[in-house]
Amino acid sequence: MQGCPATLALSIAGDRRHIGRLFWEAFAMTAAVEMTRATGGGWRAWAGEARALSTLGVPLAFGQLAGIAMLTTDTILLGHVGPEALAAASLGFSVLIVPMMYLMGVAQGATPMMAFAVGARRHHVREVRRTVRQALWVTGLVCVPVFAGLWHSDALFSLIGHEPRLAAQAADYVRSLLPTLLTGTWFIVLRSFMATYDRPRAALVIALAQVPVNGLINYALIFGNWGAPPLGLVGAGIGSSVTGLMGLIALALVIVFGHFRRFHLFGRFWRADRRRFVEVLRLGTPIGLTLTFEVLLFAGAAQLMGLISPLALAAHQLSIQFCAITFMFALGIAQAAGIRIGIAAGARDQSGVALTGWTALALGCSVMGLLGLSFVLFPQTLVGIFLTDITGPETSVVFAYARDFMMLAALFQVVDAGQVVGANLLRGIKDTRVPMIYALVGYWVIGFTTSWALAFPLKMGGIGVWWGFVLALGLVAGLMVRRFAGRRAIPAYRAAFGLAA
Repeated sequence: MQGCPATLALSIAGDRRHIGRLFWEAFAMTAAVEMTRATGGGWRAWAGEARALSTLGVPLAFGQLAGIAMLTTDTILLGHVGPEALAAASLGFSVLIVPMMYLMGVAQGATPMMAFAVGARRHHVREVRRTVRQALWVTGLVCVPVFAGLWHSDALFSLIGHEPRLAAQAADYVRSLLPTLLTGTWFIVLRSFMATYDRPRAALVIALAQVPVNGLINYALIFGNWGAPPLGLVGAGIGSSVTGLMGLIALALVIVFGHFRRFHLFGRFWRADRRRFVEVLRLGTPIGLTLTFEVLLFAGAAQLMGLISPLALAAHQLSIQFCAITFMFALGIAQAAGIRIGIAAGARDQSGVALTGWTALALGCSVMGLLGLSFVLFPQTLVGIFLTDITGPETSVVFAYARDFMMLAALFQVVDAGQVVGANLLRGIKDTRVPMIYALVGYWVIGFTTSWALAFPLKMGGIGVWWGFVLALGLVAGLMVRRFAGRRAIPAYRAAFGLAA
């Protein structure tokens, strides 16, 4: 169906193959040299580091997959309410996702600070406790203007031009979901605290338990079961908010009465620490903006797909859904690497930084490459999960689009792993501002522009949009890895290790 555009795209990529090969070979040589220095050439050290990253990263990945499962459950339940409710929920979530990603990034600003303190060992209980407290303060205060703005989201929907009834329903859904921004962000702060001490399992158990609890509460509130009032769309938002609050309380109780009780984590909660407050905000704001730039790229790409055709957009959403699921494994490895890099930097262990960094990049790209291979080998099986009949006049077109997109998604997976692991390695050494600039330029100045140009002026359609994805993420991944390879020039790294400028 899209043979000619796809061939043109492969030709475009092939013209750069020689340069790209030299580029990545240089990184491979750098990694090999550093790994050899760090481990004395011993494979056991590499395998041990990979095992440590997996032990910490897998629970983080499955915890994030639980969040996707909750969203999927809500979508299924609202689908039984009707198309209008599903459309309003989709519209409302498209507005919520932007501040949600920003708040997640701000919360992650505390992670390298905690990891540095653990690595340094000196007064780490006091230092980590104060950092957690200020991270809760920062994210809580950021939520105030976010809540105020989103409370009036109906005005935004009307300004965009949505039908008044749909705008009102979407705004009601947004209002009912607002508490999840705060509870979800605070859950991330507490989960990061526990993961820094290599104890992520309690947060995982709670996250997994939230999936059936959320389903039961929403089932009652949406349809009016078990004596609850039938609230429909608003019931879904209230149910998710209640579930989020329950999860946060459960995690806090585990901390207060479990292994971490000696931290007295919530003691003197109202005590201010201006310097630490500013540092959390300084590190977290660029991370939040980086995540926002990325999610906006995908939102913009969906708009481009909608301009091509509704069937192309449907296929795009199917392909992105699979990528979102598999991406959680790369993200888990990346977050584990950021924590371990921070601990090594706090202990002034340069060999540990190198070992963790290059092992995480190899592990993340390998895992995503294997998962991406399933996109190439079994596209019909995977797409069949959503399309039960791929022989109909419309579904056959959607399947043809999705099959082409998933071929590129296999490559997309690998470069996506490179960028997320690279970004977290730099966050681990408290380098967040320059990576934010990389994301802005890579995703929007180059990525979105290229997707548009390939899709429309060059008439490559949906394949062009996906080649823009690959180019954008590949560029950002290369810049992130290059910066990590030359980290001795980064001021934060020099300051951590007392190196001369």
